[in-house]
Amino acid sequence: MYNPNENRFGDPEDQFNRPQRKSSPMASAAIACAIIGIITTLTGFFAILFGSLAILFAVLSKGSKPKPERTARYAFIVGLIAVLISVVIIIGSFATIIRTYGSLENYYNTYLYTIEQYYGIDLDTGDLL
Repeated sequence: MYNPNENRFGDPEDQFNRPQRKSSPMASAAIACAIIGIITTLTGFFAILFGSLAILFAVLSKGSKPKPERTARYAFIVGLIAVLISVVIIIGSFATIIRTYGSLENYYNTYLYTIEQYYGIDLDTGDLL
């Protein structure tokens, strides 16, 4: 007969004597920052910020233990991926601008011209045309 107080091995005391597997707060913070970092990879700055925090918290969660927790290892990997993807996107963006316009100054001048033509705003003086 089934007894809800017994575990599947028939020892009613075993369910209370098992050690609880508890993650450290730093590892939990690391995985939260890593997830936010991956979600914000297209924003650049926030992904680098949260990915770096995830890496930092993952390293700090190890403490004096010989091996880091599994959560901290995953957070380290995901945070590193978020940072790398963001850096590649930022470098690719600057490379595309320089390849298309020749320099950042030419891009800026084209931007100012476009704003002046479409919206009638002179950004050099800040006045409306």
